[in-house]
Formats: sequence, structure tokens, C-alpha cells
Amino acid sequence: MVDVREVLEQLRAAARSEGRGRILRRLDDTPETLAALRAVRRDGPGHLRLTALDALAYLGGEAALEPADIASVERLVRIRRRNDALRPVMSCWTYWWCIPSNDQTAVMASIGLTGPRPVTYDLACSVIDILEHCDRDAGKVYVGPAVNGWTPVVGPGCNAFGKRHNDVKVTLERLSAEYGEAHAFYFGAQGDGSAWLVARNGATVRRFSSIDPQQSSGEPLPIERQWMRDNGVPGRPEEHLGRDDDFSDEMWEFIEANDLAATISLDVGWRHPTDAATYGGPLLANLPGTSPGPLPPGNYKL
Repeated sequence: MVDVREVLEQLRAAARSEGRGRILRRLDDTPETLAALRAVRRDGPGHLRLTALDALAYLGGEAALEPADIASVERLVRIRRRNDALRPVMSCWTYWWCIPSNDQTAVMASIGLTGPRPVTYDLACSVIDILEHCDRDAGKVYVGPAVNGWTPVVGPGCNAFGKRHNDVKVTLERLSAEYGEAHAFYFGAQGDGSAWLVARNGATVRRFSSIDPQQSSGEPLPIERQWMRDNGVPGRPEEHLGRDDDFSDEMWEFIEANDLAATISLDVGWRHPTDAATYGGPLLANLPGTSPGPLPPGNYKL
């Protein structure tokens, strides 16, 4: 059995460095390890209690925490939210919707989201990253505060371009009938493609996917047409793409989803505003028909 205290000392020394993941992987989720970590949480030594909490969350998620620890985390979230600065919430692959409303509560009700719980931006980012890498079917989403008149909903369950694209399209069209417009985006932060869907007044008016151009439909958006004109490229963007994001030479610098989202509604990633007025606060919630469930195992940041 690994010396749990020795690993916790290494974790504490590593602080928030990239090496923490490698150190955490030395631990296993056996009952003996979990019991040893809980003993440190209860009995100390005091300087290792926080790292023991990190290790428990990494190995077993929220289900591995005792009620007192869950209460402590919730209290810390409440404290940190008082001065929590607006920031992006994204993953390597980010799927999100944008609804034109400043009423975060009404948007959640319209979608049918349940079990909203307050989080910090750091915690929300941790959750979305863990879900995208390890648990895409969990049904949890991040609901951001309204920024510049748009409320974002982020998570793998917002994928409007995957196997559930028809169901998601129906939801977005319904939302657009209620709010006038609704957008869905996908952005791969490491050159893994882009996609967008724009619905207005109950109908999809534009769908584009650089990964699967055959999914594309509707008239290109004004920003797409402007780029094509400025770069002297004829026709429609999807006519210059092969499957799996294979661009023709003249299209290598074509608009990506985060740029387009920042122009027509709200980017939740690199181009997310950081100093805008907001309505509401960062929340986690559950998509309709999904179990609330505890947060999954992963490397969390509060």
C-alpha cells in the first residue's frame, strides 16, 4: 500500500503545479486508501487536511466525501463567490448554447434544468473539463451568468453536432421560438474543429461543421460571407472542406467558433468578456431526464 501521508506531503509541496496529476495517480481507490485519507481529514495533521480533500475528490468524486467535508466545500464556495471574478469556463472540446436573455432563472426553466447549485468559476471549469474527458453522459451543465444579454449553458450534453444532434436541434428551435434566437457552438481548442447552429423563430437558419461539412445547411451568416469576400474565396465555406476538418489551402484561417460566438452572441472560452456586467452567478444544473448524482472523480479546483 502506498504511504498516503508521503503522497499528501508531495501534493502539498506541488501546490497547483502541473505535477499534481502525476502525484495523484500514485494513489488508488481501495477502501484502505480512502479510509486513510478520511482519517487525515478528521484527525490531521492539519497541514495535510486540504490535500487529503483533493485526493478524496480525485479518487471518488463527491461520493467519497463525508457529509462534514461536503458542507465545508459548500461553505468555501459561498465565501469565494463573494469576490469571484468573471472568467471563461471551457475544456479542450467545448460545447455550449447561448440564449438571448438576462434572466438566468427563466432560461433554466425553459430548458427544464433541475437541481441548480452555486459554484465558483474555477470549480465550474474543473467540472466541465472532467465531464468532457471522462463522463460525457453525466447530463450536468454549467449555466453562466448573463453577459451582454446572453445566458450561456455549457457541457458535453449541449453537443448539437453529435449522435444526439436531432434532439438538441429540436430543443434549440423551441428555445428560439420562445426567445427569438438560440445558438449552439463547438470549439476544439487544440485545432480540433469548429461548428455552429443558429436557430431563429423556431427554425434552424444556419448549421456549419468543419469536421463534417455534410452537416452544414442554410445560408452562411454575414460574418462567414464577409470572410469569404475579404479572402477572395468563392462559394460557401463547406464547399471548401473535406471530412475531419480537412481545409483547402485558402481556408486555413477561416473563422473558428469562438471568434464567431464572440461576434454574434457569447464566447465562453478565450474571448469571453472578463469585465462585463452580469446577471446571476455561476451554477451547475442537470439536463432534463438526467440524474442529479454526485460530482464525478477528478482533479478539482475551487
